[in-house]
Amino acid sequence: MRNRMLPRPRPDTGSQKVEMTKTTSTPQVSPRRASPARGQVPASAGEYPNMAAPFDPGSSADMPLTRVLHFWFEEVWCKGNLDAVPQVMTQNTLISGAVSALAEPECDYREVVAALRNLLGPMKVTFTHAMETRDWVSVRLLVDTSDPKDGNDFQITGQVMARVADGKIAELHSNMDYFKMFEQLGQLPPEAMAICMTGERLR
Repeated sequence: MRNRMLPRPRPDTGSQKVEMTKTTSTPQVSPRRASPARGQVPASAGEYPNMAAPFDPGSSADMPLTRVLHFWFEEVWCKGNLDAVPQVMTQNTLISGAVSALAEPECDYREVVAALRNLLGPMKVTFTHAMETRDWVSVRLLVDTSDPKDGNDFQITGQVMARVADGKIAELHSNMDYFKMFEQLGQLPPEAMAICMTGERLR
């Protein structure tokens, strides 16, 4: 008679406690994603952007780049001091924007400033929001001005980003509400943006 292999009895684990250790692992980050972009200065621990809403130029806030941009608007645009242009801008300054970009490379930036100021009455520029890092500054601005033909007051808003190097603007990227400005000046029909959104042509 052939021997049969019987299964071995399993040990009783009813009275035994199985301890499980919960382990946590740090997500692996790709070295490419973890490293800063080319030309970007990595922020040190505890370093945050300086912010102000609104920005008060008379305060003692440590926002030197915002002050450069405020000086730019106050002297050049509000006061019409075109001699201040080379104080805060160089011939190599990179400019982008619907109107600002007209100065590169076709004409001098002072010509663009003079042409736009001739369309408007006195201007007052307020930085409603400002934020700056080590070499970049970004502001939302409010411009109070008027139509010199009839004296009607109006406001336009805009956003400006700039990179400052050695105390001068190396890059300037602006986005202003020129649609509203030309509406208020009577050069575009009222509600021009709404008309364009319907697909109709401006007449």
